[in-house]
Amino acid sequence: MVIDLTSTSSHSMTRGKVSTQRTAGAEPTVTPAKQNGSKDTFELSSTAQALKKADAIIANSPDVNAEKVATIKTAIADGSYSINYASVAEKLLSFESQLS
Repeated sequence: MVIDLTSTSSHSMTRGKVSTQRTAGAEPTVTPAKQNGSKDTFELSSTAQALKKADAIIANSPDVNAEKVATIKTAIADGSYSINYASVAEKLLSFESQLS
């Protein structure tokens, strides 16, 4: 395939490639890569649509559960908040084992 960039043609140039093909004994033909008025379209898969919807839900939800934070602050302030150290240690060890 030969692309002739210097020739003048009666065809109007459209956005895209213009190809010029030469065949034995024939005049070159110029064909626009896109037809006038054609538009590119795309369609999201159902998975991509679900991810887009989930992203929008996450973007609209708060980063911090204010009600839970207030409950814990109140419990710390009045001395009723207790920590289960054995449970915390087990969860840390479980998490670390998943990393390796």
